[in-house]
Amino acid sequence: MRYKIFYILLLQFITIAPFLASAQEVISPATLPQDTLTVSPDSVALAAPQGDIQTTIKYSASDSIVLEANNKIAHLYGNAKIEYGTVSLEAAYIEINYDTHVLSATPATDSTGKEIGVPVFKDGGETFAAKKIAYNIKSKKGLISEVVTQQGEGYIHGEIVKRNEKNEFSVFHAQYTTCNLEHPHFYINASKIKAIPNEKVLSGPFNLVIGDIPTPLGFAFGLFPTPKQNRSSGILVPTFGESRARGFFLSNGGYYLALNDYIGTSITGDIYSLGGYKVNMNNSYFKRYAYNGNLSIAYDYFKNDEADIEQSRAAAAGGRLALPPTTRSIWINWSHSPVQKPGRGRFSANVSAGSSLFNRVNMTSSSNYLTPTFTSSISYQKTIPNSPFSYGITLRQSQRNGGATTDLTKRSPTVMSFVLPDVNFAMTQMSIFEMLTNKVPTGEWYEKFTFGYNVNFQNNVVNEYGTRPATLQVLPVNSSRASAEVFGGGVDSTRAFPLNFNNLGALWRNGQRQANHNFSIGLGNYKVARHFNLTPSVNYSEIWTDERFSYTYDEATRTVRVDTANFGRVYQYGAGASLSTNIYGTVQVKGKRVEAIRHVMRPAVAYAFSPNYGSSSFDYYREVQIGVTDTITNRPVYGRARRFTNVPTGGLQSGLSFNVQNNVEMKVRSKSDSTSNAFEKISLIDNLGASTFYNFAADSFKLSNINLNLNTRLFKIINFTLTSTLDPYLYNTEGRRINKYVMPRFSNASMSLGASLNPASQGASETAPPTNLPALEDGIGMRQNLPSYVDFKIPWTLSMDFTLYYARSLNPNVASTLTKNFGFNGSVNLTDKWKVAYNAYYDFTNNNIANASLNIHRDLHCWDMSISWIPFGFMRGYNLTINARSSLLRDLRLTRNRSGWNR
Repeated sequence: MRYKIFYILLLQFITIAPFLASAQEVISPATLPQDTLTVSPDSVALAAPQGDIQTTIKYSASDSIVLEANNKIAHLYGNAKIEYGTVSLEAAYIEINYDTHVLSATPATDSTGKEIGVPVFKDGGETFAAKKIAYNIKSKKGLISEVVTQQGEGYIHGEIVKRNEKNEFSVFHAQYTTCNLEHPHFYINASKIKAIPNEKVLSGPFNLVIGDIPTPLGFAFGLFPTPKQNRSSGILVPTFGESRARGFFLSNGGYYLALNDYIGTSITGDIYSLGGYKVNMNNSYFKRYAYNGNLSIAYDYFKNDEADIEQSRAAAAGGRLALPPTTRSIWINWSHSPVQKPGRGRFSANVSAGSSLFNRVNMTSSSNYLTPTFTSSISYQKTIPNSPFSYGITLRQSQRNGGATTDLTKRSPTVMSFVLPDVNFAMTQMSIFEMLTNKVPTGEWYEKFTFGYNVNFQNNVVNEYGTRPATLQVLPVNSSRASAEVFGGGVDSTRAFPLNFNNLGALWRNGQRQANHNFSIGLGNYKVARHFNLTPSVNYSEIWTDERFSYTYDEATRTVRVDTANFGRVYQYGAGASLSTNIYGTVQVKGKRVEAIRHVMRPAVAYAFSPNYGSSSFDYYREVQIGVTDTITNRPVYGRARRFTNVPTGGLQSGLSFNVQNNVEMKVRSKSDSTSNAFEKISLIDNLGASTFYNFAADSFKLSNINLNLNTRLFKIINFTLTSTLDPYLYNTEGRRINKYVMPRFSNASMSLGASLNPASQGASETAPPTNLPALEDGIGMRQNLPSYVDFKIPWTLSMDFTLYYARSLNPNVASTLTKNFGFNGSVNLTDKWKVAYNAYYDFTNNNIANASLNIHRDLHCWDMSISWIPFGFMRGYNLTINARSSLLRDLRLTRNRSGWNR
């Protein structure tokens, strides 16, 4: 077989001999000519023989190829390249020995003595750069000198590297680091390191070297995982820390299970020296072109013996607790996002729910700590193909945690409300003419009529007692007003009850079922007198509910009997029309730069009618007798149902609304092309408007307040907004409004100035975002103050916002109020490695700083330093962290902090 290889080499040698250097002369890499003529790269491919070499060897060189037929050796000079299966080798000089099956590569030196063409060896996804490489393509063993190789996120520097047939590497006099420089800033120094690609790196005794200074930090052995690019199962190493509330802890330790290419599950836990623990299960799933999502469930046992002892004492004294007492809490997060496909339904979910104290104990940000309300929804929506119909079903939940106060005397229970389910069926608005005749419209006025329909069924339940009792006790009082207060208090009082299996019946009985019907009727749009647009409108809606109340006074027992019907119908309708037009005006200036100024005015008037739903014909409100001579009026028949049902209020509406909007812009000659007739538009006033409403049906105060608004942009950087309300009525000396018109006087005004300055970015930052943020203390640290991404390409940013609100009291007995607030935030690069971010908010009314923070970031190449400081508020404190950037060495850090939970 070797003779076959020899004959092939000999034949190739005879073919290309005239173009090669002498086969008897072996050129040393050190004497390689540096300024040879440009020659097209020679490339030779050897057909794979049936022998030790299992596939085709492809090699090329830009300078020359020399074959020694007798010794079965090939020499490649200048940008030499070899490909053998998954193995590739590039260097200034490569030698192929077909007898020993060894590939050898070395660099060359140029005229200045600098090494060029350093050998680079690749095998699959692994890359090695070294001074000298020898590799046996038959045994797959190799010897590499002065090597730098990457394993996962780490780099291994070594004097000598041996590779065996199992693709394992033994590195002698080794340095392991995550710094990608040739001379790293830090490294782990070990006499021997063994690397198993795509699995782990092992070392014997080692110590840490920072800035070429050996430190006593080290251990008897080291283990550094280097996982594959695709997901694989493995142990998650925990992080450590300390906090005052929970003591020393290990957090986020556990196991990651890669079930398949689409689903991955991690089960992690925390354990604390002062007692307590936390367990978290996180599932992520993904299917390309279909959906992706994440489901996590966390259970936390927070133990606080000190708070337990002080709880009763503090509650009795009406005091506060700095930390919550011992508590068990759970939290569920689920997000599911599908890829929308025509003709298919869409299932989506966004769930965030759990115990009220969970986010207080495991806070990850200030907004998370302060948020009192969380909402969740799960829905399925589908449009029926080739039809105007669609349907959907949604499950919704919301919870109110009662705020973030630590005052035990003010802590309110968690109130949860559910919509189980919310079923919707709809028909999009269609032409009535087309539906009835199935003909193509010809442009007649009646062909513009459209009709649409939507019905929505809801089942609303809430863990809050609000059910009206069968009878209401009316206390013997002399005043009708007092009796009304007792009556109203008895009806509307609510109290939350716990959510558990024992209360499922009460939860269902406390719910309310209703169906909302909405009819969309369009009457088209018409031109009047060529310049006016007339749009008539009609609306009708109806609500069916399962509760309707009636009241009967029992004089013998002095109680009001409440009867409940299982069906109630609330309907409302209205009609109207609007008339609008556009008026244009242009002033030709013909100046040096200003060509013209254009004014656009858009006046509109609209008429609206709706009946008086408080009249007895609708029976939405009743007069209820609560005593022998005492009554209360306008008591809603649907009572508790008003929490969910939009019962219309009383009063006839028949009036005109007036609205006018103005826009002013200027046409100027372009600065970039002043010699031509190029122009550009500059807006002087984006919008200047006024609106009001006049109700003909009202018995008094027919004219509503006049609202003014102004929006514009100053100097292309400042957004200016001004709103004001004018009151057209007179006030008497007692400060009461009387039905007499005067010149409108403004009752309140607000102004807002905002600017955002940001020079154009020069591109993406070359600095990679830090991936090793410090571990949280109890899950409650200052991570929210640490930058997750710092862009040093933007030299500075500045955003400012000033708001002013003035409420003028037209009542001489009440003082006017003025509030002013100013806020700003931004960042500045002190150098190309130092960045400072700032944020502050000042309240002029109370003369204090409501919120402020300062963040400093230092790019240390393979390290990060972050300093965060919050000087005010509950979260006041600081955080100083110096950490290795690589997540592989996330425990290599120094952290010092104080916050609201560990001061």
